[in-house]
Amino acid sequence: MRGISINKGAVGPNANLQGDSISGLLVNGPGVAATAGVSGVVHGTLYPLEKVKDAEDLGIDAAYDTANAVRIHRHITEFYRRAGEGTKLYLVVGTEASTMDDLMTNYAPAMVAESNGEIRRLAVAYNPPAAYSPTYVDGLEEVVREAISSAQNLHNWSWETDRPLNIFVEGRGINGSVASMLDLRNITTGAVVLQATNVSVCIGQDWDYAETLSGQARNFADVGTMLGTSARISVNQNIGEVETLDISSAPQKIWVTAGLSNHSKITAVEADLSTYDNKGYIFGMSYTGISGYRWNNDHVCAPAVADANGFMNESCIAYGLTLGKAARSLRNQLLPKVKTVVPVDTKTGLLSTGMIKYFEGIGNAAFDNLAGRGEISGGKTYVDPTSDLLTGDKALKVSFIVVPTGTIGEIKGTINLKTSL
Repeated sequence: MRGISINKGAVGPNANLQGDSISGLLVNGPGVAATAGVSGVVHGTLYPLEKVKDAEDLGIDAAYDTANAVRIHRHITEFYRRAGEGTKLYLVVGTEASTMDDLMTNYAPAMVAESNGEIRRLAVAYNPPAAYSPTYVDGLEEVVREAISSAQNLHNWSWETDRPLNIFVEGRGINGSVASMLDLRNITTGAVVLQATNVSVCIGQDWDYAETLSGQARNFADVGTMLGTSARISVNQNIGEVETLDISSAPQKIWVTAGLSNHSKITAVEADLSTYDNKGYIFGMSYTGISGYRWNNDHVCAPAVADANGFMNESCIAYGLTLGKAARSLRNQLLPKVKTVVPVDTKTGLLSTGMIKYFEGIGNAAFDNLAGRGEISGGKTYVDPTSDLLTGDKALKVSFIVVPTGTIGEIKGTINLKTSL
């Protein structure tokens, strides 16, 4: 009878017009049969969501979580609480028997491809079966421990197929003393240190919510909260930024008490938190003098490396997302030039100085855009003047350098009383 119906939507941060906020959630769980008012969920099918109701229309609601002892609706609602409605979230539900390694092997490649490579960050979560009895390796559940290298392999494949993404692993069920926990910044196989520069492990949980669960479900980690926090900010921002990224909500009674995925309150393990942080785990923490909770940092599963020439690895989430965005931007700028006709110097058969500057200018335009948005400090494109475009593979050889923005990890100072200034 109204003719036109315009409903009020939930208020959240502005949608990122360049797609940086687009995310994915890959998790195992029961399918949902289609019924009146419910479209259903088929294992392995890609579902693009833009709000919580989209998931509920599929049949994934609070009752679904409760009935099946899973936390899929929880991760989705937490994602949208932090990222805001209107943010695109691709969802794939794998079979109930799937481990995180299975999810990344059997579902993730198709998920990335079917989303047209839009996913920038992917959270991989795990719902253990009813009779689940975890095996622990280095203080982590085996399903989590094996997921780290699988996740980096997934990133490597995504990079090689021009669809780079970072992976957030649900670090459920940490076990044992903090001293025995795996050092994510120094995962070694023999003498080789794993460089999982695009993988992060979340072990933080909303303790009060976990308290409403039972059994192994209490050992979940709120990777959906972490995913939503990352989706709402610029690629170069630290998810633990103190000024703006409080993950708690007293009115909604969410994250009022922070805990770890062994279902302990952080106040009960306060002496261990620095060690967890040094070992590269991500969890919610509080700061004296300010209310709420923030993520402790944007760690990845790799040591920070810088060589003698100043080149460094992606030693934090922000660096990985920044490099991924820079690569996507450069590809978008330069791809139209592939197979185009290019004049060469008639004496050398190589590119002229003018053409070298032309192609360098195209790459630098992408860097200028990123720098103008405050997402990098600067960047530079270098074209190899010896590129042979007449014979062989006719490859234009180009190198790119990106200088990221910095982050204030902490502020150190001294204070004294004095009789005068």
